[in-house]
Amino acid sequence: MRSRVVLALAVAVVAAAGAVTALLVLRPDDGESVPVARVVNPEQCARLSDDEARACYARAFGAMVRSERDPRQIVETIAEMAWSQGGYLLANCHGVMHTVGRRYAQRAGVTLANLMDYLPQTNDPGCPAGFAHGLVTAVGPDIDTSRPQQAEALCANAGTRYQRYSCTHGLGHAFMRLYSDVLRPALGLCRALGPQAAPDCAQGAYHDYWFAVAGADNATLPDGAVTDPRRLCAAQPEGFVRPCWYRAFIDNRPEGVTVDSPQALAGLCDGLDGLQREACMTAASVIGPPDPAEQLLICAALAEPTDAESCVRGTKVQNLLEYPTSAHVELIRRCAVFTGAPRAACYRWLGKTLAVLTDGKFARRGCPRLRSAEARRLCREGARSMDEALVTFS
Repeated sequence: MRSRVVLALAVAVVAAAGAVTALLVLRPDDGESVPVARVVNPEQCARLSDDEARACYARAFGAMVRSERDPRQIVETIAEMAWSQGGYLLANCHGVMHTVGRRYAQRAGVTLANLMDYLPQTNDPGCPAGFAHGLVTAVGPDIDTSRPQQAEALCANAGTRYQRYSCTHGLGHAFMRLYSDVLRPALGLCRALGPQAAPDCAQGAYHDYWFAVAGADNATLPDGAVTDPRRLCAAQPEGFVRPCWYRAFIDNRPEGVTVDSPQALAGLCDGLDGLQREACMTAASVIGPPDPAEQLLICAALAEPTDAESCVRGTKVQNLLEYPTSAHVELIRRCAVFTGAPRAACYRWLGKTLAVLTDGKFARRGCPRLRSAEARRLCREGARSMDEALVTFS
C-alpha cells in the first residue's frame, strides 16, 4: 500500500500503459509456443490461473521492453502497474521480471562491462529488482570465475545501499546459471567475494535453486536434487543456513498454508531447533501478512524469545518504500510491543533495514524521533550496520 498521491499516479500510469500495451503483438520467445500475432494487454493476465498468469506477464512485459535502448523507464511503468493492480502481480512481479530482464539482456547484448547502464536506479524490491537480477543472471558468462571479485567491484558502484545489495544478490543467480544450478561451485564463488558479500550472494544462489524447484525462470533442477528445505538447509554451511531458508517458501509456498497467526507460523517450523528453526521462522514470517505492522504483532505473540527475534527478521519493511519518514517511525515504534531481548533485536533490525531502504537517511531523520533514549540508541546501532551483510532481506 502506498500513499494516495502515489496511488493516484500509479492509476494514471496504468491507464496510459493499458492503452499502449493493448496493441502489443507477441511472437515466439525463447522456444515458448506463443502464437504469432497474439495481442496481450497485461491487465488481461490477471484473469488467468497463477501458472498461466506468470507466463502471460513475462510475455507482455518482455514485449514492452524489447525494443528499448534504455528499458528503465518502462520497468518503472511496470512497477507502478504492479503496485496499482496488487494481488498476484504485486506478489510475483519480482520473479516475473527475472525472466524479462534475462531475456532482454540476451537480446540487447548487455555485458558485464555495460551492465550499470541498464540496472534500475530504484530501491523497489519488486519488479525493478527482479529485472536487475535477470540482467545480472544473463551476464554470468562474462564473469571470470577465477576472479569473481571483479564482478562484485562493479556492484560497489551501484547508487544506493539497496542497489548494491541487489546487485550482489544477482551475482548469486548468475553463479548458479554458470553451473547449471548446482549449489556447491556457485557458493564457492560467493565465498570468494568475502564475508560482507558472501551471505547476500548466497541468498541469490539459493533463490535460483528454489526457482528451479518451482520450475520458474528457466532454472533447471539437477538430477537427484533435494527439494525439501529441511533436508537441503540442514546440510548447508552454518553461515549460509539463513540464506538457504529465506526464499524457501516464497516461490514454493506449502499448499494450503496461510501465515496469519503465531500458531500458523510456528507450525511450518515444528520439530526444528537451533539455527535451523531460527532460519525457518524467518522464512515463514516472510510469507505472512504484507503489512509489516501486522507482521510484528504476530511475531510479538510468539512464546519463545528466539522465535520472536527470528520472526522480526522477516518483516517486510520494503512495503513501506514510498511512505514518508513518519510511517517508518510509526513502524519501528511498534517494537515496544516486545519485551526483553526481542525488543532490542526489533529496534536494531528495523533500524538497519529502514536505513537500507532510505540509503542511510533513516538514521538521521527517523531514529532521533523515537521516544526513549534506549530505543534511539538501538535504532542507531542497527542503522550503522547497514553496510554489513543483510543475509535475510529482499
